[in-house]
Amino acid sequence: MQGELLSGQETRIFRGVSINSRAVEAEHLFFCIQGPRFDGHDFIQQALKKNVAGIILSDKEKLPASFSQAKDSDQPFIIRVKDTLTALQNLARFHRSRLSIKVVGVTGTNGKSTTKEMIAAIAETTFKTLKTRGNLNNHIGLPLNVLELDASHQVAVLEMGMSAAGEIRQLAQIAQPDIGLITNISEGHLVQLKTVKNVQAAKGELFESLDEKATAIVNADDPLVLELANSLRAKKITFGIHNPADVKADTIQARSNDGYDFNVALFEDRFSVSLPFLGYCNIYNALAAIAAGHSLGIKPEAMQAGLSNCKLLSQRYEIFKHNSMTIINDAYNANPQSMRQALSTLTEFQSKGRRFFVIGDMLELGELSETAHTHLGKEIAGQPVDVLVAVGELASLAAKSARDEGMDENHVLTLKNKKEASDYLKENARSGDCLLFKGSRGAGMEEVIQQLIATETN
Repeated sequence: MQGELLSGQETRIFRGVSINSRAVEAEHLFFCIQGPRFDGHDFIQQALKKNVAGIILSDKEKLPASFSQAKDSDQPFIIRVKDTLTALQNLARFHRSRLSIKVVGVTGTNGKSTTKEMIAAIAETTFKTLKTRGNLNNHIGLPLNVLELDASHQVAVLEMGMSAAGEIRQLAQIAQPDIGLITNISEGHLVQLKTVKNVQAAKGELFESLDEKATAIVNADDPLVLELANSLRAKKITFGIHNPADVKADTIQARSNDGYDFNVALFEDRFSVSLPFLGYCNIYNALAAIAAGHSLGIKPEAMQAGLSNCKLLSQRYEIFKHNSMTIINDAYNANPQSMRQALSTLTEFQSKGRRFFVIGDMLELGELSETAHTHLGKEIAGQPVDVLVAVGELASLAAKSARDEGMDENHVLTLKNKKEASDYLKENARSGDCLLFKGSRGAGMEEVIQQLIATETN
């Protein structure tokens, strides 16, 4: 970490790493990370009270006045570095380099978390596996996940998120993936990246990081991913449905609101898969996971079992009943491609009642924002959606467009806020109806669901 030992002894062992003074435990190493809302230096006293093994800081003036800087073994070691975040990343990179382990790196515009969960479910059938917890996929979360690895782990499945150029490259330098997977590439993070071609280049940093011994998992049905694969040093395994691919799905059958059955051609092998998730897009995610599983040497039977036992994260096609209505919560995030997928899922859903599409704003689309929402409205008007509920200024553009395209204006609601939306749904949705919720993270459409299902008390 290129640091200076201020106190304690550098031979002292630490047994975990934390940046949160509330979660840090005895014998952990506490990093004082400076963020937009908190400065870890302000919590040194709390960390010391937890009997941490050591503290990494950049400002020694923040040490408590009572703290002794004697270099003895009875107190935590204190190391001063120039930048604590860089030190965390460097420590994670060093730790990864010491381990004999297969690392799978996963990125893409949509489906990263779901694909990561599927790969981990497959890998866990055969190997001791560590996976990205929740959505800790950035320049802070990924190093923390890497530092959870120990010599007993055989596989790590690490999600890699980004919002700007260079970030995937940095994550790959830390994780040193043996297998790199790009799920797909489309409109997203355009406030900083401006164009889809720039998104492609930023995601492509994962493939660029792979050497000749590594394997790239390539979506054969995504032209932008295929283009990146033209200049690979790594070995290549393709997956898809429509174009020729090494891992290909056919004879796809939708089960009644309960996922999909399909056959997989995996090079010379053929086997069936029962996928217990809504969303046609999840077939692609499963194929990508199977390609990664094959790269890890996992047998088809184990991959079948892993996928059938996989549990997705919350707010990704999460389905449940409320007052005999079906709620589909896909509110974790949204962009034009994932919104189209959600619309398709809703229209294919076999519902006894009406189909409600409850949408919030799609954010981070930059100059494409108005066009994307207007186009979404046109697509909704052309599908068997009974009621469109739009919440937010940008979502209202989709509602206007849907009306302009001929959707019954009595069935298109433009509402100012989440409470108005939940009040409308409480009043108008009824038994047998299906309600799908979708919006960007900042739109918080899950709050509409929470308000809708909340038990009212006098």
